[in-house]
Amino acid sequence: MSQIRRFFSRVINFLAWLVDSLRWRYFRFFPSRAGKIRREIPAAIGITTFLNRFEDHFKPLIEKLSFLFPGARIIVAANGSVLREEQQAYLERLQEFCRYFKNIELITYDEPRGLSHLWNRIMQQAGDESVLVLNDDLRLKTWFARFLCVSGILNEDIATINSSWSHFFISQKIFRLTGDFDEELREVGGEDDDYLARLALQGLKPAVYRCTAVARSRRKKTKGPQLNSFGKDMTTEAFGYSSGNTGYLMSKWEISDEYFEGAVEIPRTRHRFWKLRESRSAR
Repeated sequence: MSQIRRFFSRVINFLAWLVDSLRWRYFRFFPSRAGKIRREIPAAIGITTFLNRFEDHFKPLIEKLSFLFPGARIIVAANGSVLREEQQAYLERLQEFCRYFKNIELITYDEPRGLSHLWNRIMQQAGDESVLVLNDDLRLKTWFARFLCVSGILNEDIATINSSWSHFFISQKIFRLTGDFDEELREVGGEDDDYLARLALQGLKPAVYRCTAVARSRRKKTKGPQLNSFGKDMTTEAFGYSSGNTGYLMSKWEISDEYFEGAVEIPRTRHRFWKLRESRSAR
């Protein structure tokens, strides 16, 4: 029975996304109806991206966000790449595309930087505004803007959507209190767990909001390994994250599935208990 329920759940979910994709097309033909789904939000939107995501992921996401939130600042941090020539061509296409949107603030890099650095740069660019931070490989339903405005998430100091840091909300108050994301995490992976542990040291944890209007994209990947900005195939890295970042986390924190003296708990099912190693700061 459980397998049957999961099957029908997947079918219903697929049909829901299919119907909503038709709604997006509907608004193109009847722009006068668009006002019913558009919203103004008291926050900036931050997006990190890189060259492999430009056509299939970044462009569709920006078009939808600009449609849903016509007055919002969209701060885009485009990472660098070890592929020098491809990176320069990508940045030219990216800049040309972004010129069509008056609300995009573009930050670009030639050399690859860690995700922590990109998040910090977005938070600094936002000034006094809170930020909704999004991955570039997300798909959105037409009622995503309504969810943000009626759910209460924009009143939080820090919150995740569906318990994922692919889409989270953070205020400048929390950013100043907890500090920058740790830029010793020089590549990709572990930034969220490190920040969760640092929040826990202060007795804080993100609020969690559930929303079916946002999900990771299911667009088909090209054949062969998908390399990140550092030229690495993440499927061969430790735990699916940067091996360098994983090693750094292990050197900074004592981590266990079981409670041990002095540890704080973070909201996850494995590796729940964290404690700073001696001589380490929380930054």
